[in-house]
Amino acid sequence: MEQKMNKTTEINTPILEVDNLYVHYQSEGQKIKAVNGVSLSLGRRETIGLVGETGAGKTTTALAIMQLLPEATAHIDSGDIRYEGESLLKKSSGELRAIRGALISMIFQDPMTALNPIKTVGDQIKESLEIHNYDHKSNAELEKRVDELLELVGIKAARRGEYPHQFSGGMKQRVLIAVALACQPQVLIADEPTTALDVTIQAQVLALIENLKEQLGTSVIMITHDLGIVAQTCDKVAVMYAGEIIEDGSVEEIFNGKERHPYTIGLFNSIPKLDDESTRLSPIDGLMPDPANLPEGCPFSPRCHQCMDICRKVHPDVTYHEGTHRIKCHLFAGGEK
Repeated sequence: MEQKMNKTTEINTPILEVDNLYVHYQSEGQKIKAVNGVSLSLGRRETIGLVGETGAGKTTTALAIMQLLPEATAHIDSGDIRYEGESLLKKSSGELRAIRGALISMIFQDPMTALNPIKTVGDQIKESLEIHNYDHKSNAELEKRVDELLELVGIKAARRGEYPHQFSGGMKQRVLIAVALACQPQVLIADEPTTALDVTIQAQVLALIENLKEQLGTSVIMITHDLGIVAQTCDKVAVMYAGEIIEDGSVEEIFNGKERHPYTIGLFNSIPKLDDESTRLSPIDGLMPDPANLPEGCPFSPRCHQCMDICRKVHPDVTYHEGTHRIKCHLFAGGEK
């Protein structure tokens, strides 16, 4: 009981906070509004699922947290990102290098291209340790740590001298996880960690991340479009659409709650139901709005079957709030159709 209470206390203490973040890209004279007022709070030993369609702003949010946005085209307009209560936006480049990879790390989306093809996997893991001067270890100690990390992610240490092309997609993903976990970060951002992997390998990778979370006490942001992964691995869910979080809450509140945002309902209706052959898939009509020309009101209004006049004119604030469950939708404000 005491152990459970301590874990609950840790979860309730945020290690990472994103506060009203706005990010845009500049492209061919256009302002691309990629992230529009995103707020997140990640507790210790907690996993939050960031879900939504391609182009929702999930990866841009992650890159902003890592401070890896392309300097030439991306700009943080306003908001803040705090780690352990300190603003990352106020850190120098040297301070960020010390944090990135050591305290906050990221598993990038595509294992096929994220690794350096002309370096052995062992050297790439070792490089991460060297950059952060891992506990001032000797070369022999670093080599031993590389072997430990490979074994930790289910790869035989004897393969440390092999190159990325000698590994399958699932094994490359494991190498990326080893690189990300080299310095035992406090926060791990996993950006679509099971993309392009077969179902068996997907399950192995997710189990690996969950086991490492328990072993190292790491907090995780799981970026995905797969609600099944969210149900399996996450404590909280944040649903993103057109650069903003339109619904968030605990997994139980989102999956079992009586009230849901129409977009969230659409996501659930797009999931195949193997136990009911009579139920057909119901895709969401239309496309995500152009981030360079977002609708005046609710960004989902052009695709929403429950759209009202107010939805086309007024951008909704949080209109439903019960427990930790929040929804941005005029339907919960008593509007008339």
